[in-house]
Amino acid sequence: MDIKIGNIANYLAVFILFGMGLLYLLNNSFMPYHSDAVSLDWNELDTNIQTLILALMRSVGGGYIAVGLVIGILQKKVASSRIMWLPLLILITGLIVSLTSIYSTLIVRFNSPGKPPTLLAILGIVLLIIGYIFNRKALNDR
Repeated sequence: MDIKIGNIANYLAVFILFGMGLLYLLNNSFMPYHSDAVSLDWNELDTNIQTLILALMRSVGGGYIAVGLVIGILQKKVASSRIMWLPLLILITGLIVSLTSIYSTLIVRFNSPGKPPTLLAILGIVLLIIGYIFNRKALNDR
């Protein structure tokens, strides 16, 4: 049962990462909270600024997808092996992307009118911690 909970928690975190990654990777303009942060609509921005913002969004989106893929592969390995350090690697990998996301969203939240989705990153961290706890428990019980 423990490994099932670990699987569900970490695969939900992967789902969030993939969703955010695809959103940032495939959008052709910035997000509504970006518009609020700069108090301008997308078409009011200079083309060079649009290009820069899209490039940054694509980089972040690719990072989310990459981390999601790594966590998904590692979680599959946890479920089929006794490698004790894998849960910690999953947690650290997820925390790096989640904590930097929270940091960046808080910068926007506290210094502009924009309200980015900080709670989504916090939810990701909660899922990763649950996944870590139950993966470790499952590995210790084997």
